[in-house]
Amino acid sequence: MAVTNYGDYDAWQRHALITIDDGTYHVDMHALTETIEIDIGERDLDVINLLNLGQIPKHGNIGLTTVTFEGYAKEAGTSDASGSAATGVFDIFAYKPTRYLTGGTDTDLGEAQEIPITNHVARYRVAILWTNDGAATAGDSAVTSGTTYFGKRFVIADCFCVGYKESFTDGVLKYTLTFKGTAFDASGNARIEMQSVDATATALSALGNYTPGAADPF
Repeated sequence: MAVTNYGDYDAWQRHALITIDDGTYHVDMHALTETIEIDIGERDLDVINLLNLGQIPKHGNIGLTTVTFEGYAKEAGTSDASGSAATGVFDIFAYKPTRYLTGGTDTDLGEAQEIPITNHVARYRVAILWTNDGAATAGDSAVTSGTTYFGKRFVIADCFCVGYKESFTDGVLKYTLTFKGTAFDASGNARIEMQSVDATATALSALGNYTPGAADPF
């Protein structure tokens, strides 16, 4: 791996890019986030025991994948503008696509945020990119072709934000945001993809526009 200002010599370290997209708004979360955990569902396996003491492996489906972010936010919700850095994350869980802003509309910046919880269930695409390409600014960005650029990206599409926690136990207000999703849609199309590029003449393309439920959400 090429030497970079980030310290990525033999492993990805210290930095990552995160983009959350609902098909209309996409926000970048890396300026709020401290930790990332990706738990891809296991391929379930059971056993059938035979009377001759032999065994048959019984294959099951892939379980749910869970992606968890921990970080720090001083505001309630994300920025009003699509494509900007998130200022908070509660509206991702509460899902209020048009946020209530005191004295304003959903396009007014600088107004107080009022985000009521809703029963709306939104599908999201979560993209996490590790790269030494300084031109990449978001989880869904491209990695430039060339002999010095590397990148690795994890994407899960059509997942759901299932958990939001806040903790002030150590004197610092911290949030935990959890997404869960399946490996496939109802037609068997993949909802999870891992991508990488390794110092080649071929670039790692930016992700396309996200359409929830599309056969190819990547």
